[in-house]
Order: sequence, then structure tokens, then C-alpha cells
Amino acid sequence: MKITKEIGRSPHVDWIIIIFSSTFLAVALAIAGIYLYNAVNQGDIDGRVGNTANSSRILDQKKLSVILERFSAKEQASEKAKAGYAGVSDPSI
Repeated sequence: MKITKEIGRSPHVDWIIIIFSSTFLAVALAIAGIYLYNAVNQGDIDGRVGNTANSSRILDQKKLSVILERFSAKEQASEKAKAGYAGVSDPSI
């Protein structure tokens, strides 16, 4: 075939191959996504299967209080910065 001899030699043929293969891949992925979406909506495929240890995580009050203290310190620093600079003024101004 003439086209197979032109691959790599003719930019026109190379671009046609790139466009057709990219289009084919995009259409195949779209069809697979639609199939998967419909299968999950109809209940044929479960959204989560197996061990779901993350969903039953217990809240650690000690870590939460440390995080809340950090956020309150950041909030106080932000409010102090918004209030204005209270340090030594620049003598060159």
C-alpha cells in the first residue's frame, strides 16, 4: 500500500493518522464512560466494593484541637496584619 510507505515521510499522512487515532480513542473512552455511568446508576456495578476502613475512621479529639489552635493562631496573625504595621517607620520616606 502506498499509505504505509508514506508513514514518517509525509507530514500530511502522519497528521491524518494522528487525528484518526486520537478521534477513535476519544470516542472509545466516551463510550466506555457512558457504559460505566449507566451500569453504576442501574446498580449493576457497586460504587465501592471491599474493605471500607476509611469510612469508619474515629475522630481524634487531640489532633483536632491542635489543628484548631493552629488555625486560630493564623487567624490572629491575619487580623494583626490587617490592622496595620505598628513597627518602626522607614526613615528614608
